[in-house]
Amino acid sequence: MSTNTPPPNTNGIDNTVTANSSLPRTPKSGNKNRTCRNVIIHGYCKYEHSGCEFNHDLSTNRPSPGSPEVKSKLRVDSPIFNPSSFRTMDSMAMNPATTYSQPNPYYAPLENTYMSDINTSYGYYGNQPAFIPPMNTMNGYGYNGAGNSPAIPPLNNINTYYLSNQFQDPTRPMDKLPLNTKIAPQQPLQYHLYTSPLLPHMSGQNQKTIHSFFIPDKLREELQKKNEAITHVLNSSSPEHQNFPKELHVYHSFNVIKETEKTTKTFGYPTSVYKSISSVDGKAYALRRVEGYRLANEMAMKSIENWRRIDHSNIVSLKEAFTTKAFGDHSLIFVYDYYPLSVTLESKYLSSSSQGNEMPESTLWSIIIQITSALKAIHSAGLAARTLKPSKILVTDKNRIRLNCCGMFDLLKYDGGKNYLHYQQEDLLHFGQLIVSLACGSNVAIQNLSSSIDYISRHHSLDLKSVILYLLSKPSPMKNVDDILSMAGSRVLQELDNTNHYVDYLQNELSRELENGRLVRLLCKLGTINERPEFDMDPTWSETGDRYLLKLFRDYTFHQVDENGKPFIDIAHIIQCLNKLDVGIDEKIMLMSRDEQSCLIVSYKELKHCIEQAFQDLRK
Repeated sequence: MSTNTPPPNTNGIDNTVTANSSLPRTPKSGNKNRTCRNVIIHGYCKYEHSGCEFNHDLSTNRPSPGSPEVKSKLRVDSPIFNPSSFRTMDSMAMNPATTYSQPNPYYAPLENTYMSDINTSYGYYGNQPAFIPPMNTMNGYGYNGAGNSPAIPPLNNINTYYLSNQFQDPTRPMDKLPLNTKIAPQQPLQYHLYTSPLLPHMSGQNQKTIHSFFIPDKLREELQKKNEAITHVLNSSSPEHQNFPKELHVYHSFNVIKETEKTTKTFGYPTSVYKSISSVDGKAYALRRVEGYRLANEMAMKSIENWRRIDHSNIVSLKEAFTTKAFGDHSLIFVYDYYPLSVTLESKYLSSSSQGNEMPESTLWSIIIQITSALKAIHSAGLAARTLKPSKILVTDKNRIRLNCCGMFDLLKYDGGKNYLHYQQEDLLHFGQLIVSLACGSNVAIQNLSSSIDYISRHHSLDLKSVILYLLSKPSPMKNVDDILSMAGSRVLQELDNTNHYVDYLQNELSRELENGRLVRLLCKLGTINERPEFDMDPTWSETGDRYLLKLFRDYTFHQVDENGKPFIDIAHIIQCLNKLDVGIDEKIMLMSRDEQSCLIVSYKELKHCIEQAFQDLRK
């Protein structure tokens, strides 16, 4: 029977030294001051007078409480943890440092500290600096700002964005917190602290890095920011929350995406946008509210049904529309799909901050092809977009374009669909004006069309100029969106190729995280079994029977050391062992007890059976 090589020595003793050794060894200068692990673990060392070169006197080599060794390792002489629920009132009175406080799920630091010299290129929105939580004395900083921390700005300098977007715990309302409870403002996640520097997990040319097991930090950060935006809700103490209904139809957990537009230039009414969560499916949706609208014709609501049937990747889907008086007036609500952290074409390419940065023509053609595809689906359904403006087109991902606010004009200015051909021609005209604005990088470029066309002729291709002139030409029954696709030519194939490459990239990154959920479930089972204090009135349950094998397997997987007794960290070894255990293969490994007095040869298949049996016992 073949066995694997046993793990490195774990007790800090040289295996070549025995009780009958006749050749004494000269202790190394560094080892005579190092405490023997047998004394630490077992309380004695049987090789103390037989050649063991380590120190056996704990009183002369006990490190100070603040030394790195005490803080970095678990020791047998550490004080026993006593839960506060088991302390009596007498013991609390004898120990003045022991205080009792009601459980509070919210993080309430003693002081809100911000580091002014930290790199703010990670984990923040706007101009808010990255938040560095106060560290305790074990980390080198105190709550009172001791250490190397810079000056602490006052709390009133915090960006009100975070104060108005705190996470709300539905099980503990803000108005029911204990008195004098300090609630910290919601801070951005520290994305750059999630992973370690890009270094190989062990030296070697053909070794994988730790980052190769997970998705890239940039992609993970983008997804986490989007998930964080979905969970933002209005602060219960904000003025907006006081004037906002708790529920609106089947929607709740609101947050303001866009403040009310007082101008009525676009739709003829003031509008505002909110994020909400549906109680039907639990998904997030965007609610666009039209203020002061009275429904004059109930047939207008049926026009929404035509838009609900359109499902296109470049159109923000319209789910439903309804009227309400929950805001104290007559309002009309349009419900659209919600895309967190999306921006408009106007803010991304035509704002004052983006002026001077010329858009590459490849990006412009990508936008043209995506909008053309959306118009093709809309016009084929006998409808018209009527919202081809830079402020009503969203960029939801990496150059991903979606037409927004579709269907609103069909209800607000209901005409029974008689003039849809006229509106389709207007879509093509507005499409040409949009391309001119994007190509020139200015919203006012269309006001001087001759100069803009001359600029486009000098800086862009002839095909782009031809598309613009075609779209800006006089309306004609022969003028349709299909001609734009023929004029784009091979660029449509290039856009398709780029899209497929991006899909392949996302699938490749997703495959890295494919097995992580499976390994987490396995670790959860191991965590509930190993070191369990008591089960079924048996305090030694986790140390006997099949559970003892799982304890040895944990040491074999996570607690290996090298010949010098230092921890040997190999992420690939850990993941490989967990994968083999989850599958339950027939490969056998040798597990060694901590005192090195017994060795057990067991297969991964048997270990998996031990886990399932022990976990089933816990679930009974």
